[in-house]
Amino acid sequence: MVVLLDTAKVLTFDDRRHIYRLKGIELPSVTQVMKPLSDETYRSVEPRVLNRAADKGTAVHNAIENYISFGIEDIDPEFSGYFTAFLRWYREFNVKPIASEYRLYHKFMGYAGTADLICDIGGQLHLVDYKTTQQIEEMLVKVQLKAYEKALDSLGAEPKKTAALHLKRDGTFDFLVLDGGAESWQVFSSLLTVLRYKQKYFWR
Repeated sequence: MVVLLDTAKVLTFDDRRHIYRLKGIELPSVTQVMKPLSDETYRSVEPRVLNRAADKGTAVHNAIENYISFGIEDIDPEFSGYFTAFLRWYREFNVKPIASEYRLYHKFMGYAGTADLICDIGGQLHLVDYKTTQQIEEMLVKVQLKAYEKALDSLGAEPKKTAALHLKRDGTFDFLVLDGGAESWQVFSSLLTVLRYKQKYFWR
């Protein structure tokens, strides 16, 4: 069994302001770094729709976290289908959780984020991100997963697989093993470079 670094001792997260700090030093989040890409992807979607989707995602994530951590099966009936989909996947794939909602950071590149689930499936270390959107934007997800994978690798635990778990309202799911390869890492690294440059010259 993989033993993960206890990042909670050094990495804090301000949920209200969505700010990560490593030993008191603020780090950009994966979400923040990827904002230009996600803004372009969802620019035609109305803000109220995006806010509704975010609320749904939060509710489902919280329910899953409570189940993994405490064995509690509790969720708003409106979102029960997504939770049912998770339970079906969890049992069908005989998932062995290692860490849920794991805060991670890249030791050398200085960014942070939260991985939904790090687990063992069939003897292989998997990094899994839950999605409750109507469809999966693979272009975005590959970059996100690659950023998490590289951060986890820098902390001494290299995942064998990275995947998106697409949970659906009707209780079904798609388990998509995705590897963005060198392209996704190049995209994320470039976005991080641009963010650093903006911080240096515009956000003094």
